Amino acid sequence: MSRFYAPKAQWSGARIVLDEAEGRHAVEVLRLRVGDALDIFDGAGRVASARLVVAGKRQVEAEIIELHQVRQPTARTSLIQAMPKGKLFEWILEKATELSVTEIQPLLSERTVVHLEGEERFRKQEKWQRTVIEACKQCGQNWLPTVHAPLSLPEVLRAPLSGDALIASLHEGALPFREALSVPLVGDVSVFVGPEGDFTATEMTKIVSWGARPVSLGAIVLRVETAALYCLSILAHSR
Repeated sequence: MSRFYAPKAQWSGARIVLDEAEGRHAVEVLRLRVGDALDIFDGAGRVASARLVVAGKRQVEAEIIELHQVRQPTARTSLIQAMPKGKLFEWILEKATELSVTEIQPLLSERTVVHLEGEERFRKQEKWQRTVIEACKQCGQNWLPTVHAPLSLPEVLRAPLSGDALIASLHEGALPFREALSVPLVGDVSVFVGPEGDFTATEMTKIVSWGARPVSLGAIVLRVETAALYCLSILAHSR
């Protein structure tokens, strides 16, 4: 069944209007016609089994046949990810969505190669939000993760810690992940994943002072994208 995204503002009674991009995909790419069945989700747990009632170039509209509400996760998982170069970050966004992350905070650390300034941060944010929408459509995730605009470490640490926090670390003294989870995490949790070469010692000190616990991912040095998936997979399994 083809899946489409329509935020709450596009739902009215028993009708849902798809935006230009989703409507074009339905009619011009997938060749759906009036009467065809489709699923539509709003990114906040609401999912409609619907049928197409308008399939024009300027308007694509569906009628709700059956409505479901998917319960919101009881605890939030946030990925604070130092941005890698190239398209790796988009790949991380896709996989984080599949692993039910709640929000992703792109991080500009001292060793981050990517540099984004001014309006470019917000242009990237819009593109990344579209990436997680497409990932939700593909994998069946009905709660849309939030992708924030990139921030520096001081900007991230300005906000008070809510819940628990972990930081994937290559530095000495980091607890094995298994030991760090000897007491189950039951509330919100944030996990920091650094850039190639890890966070600097100064950054580590600041993050730990903020309240994060350093955890080791083992003796093998993982690539940035592997480390992110490792952490999120363990957290998804443990909660």
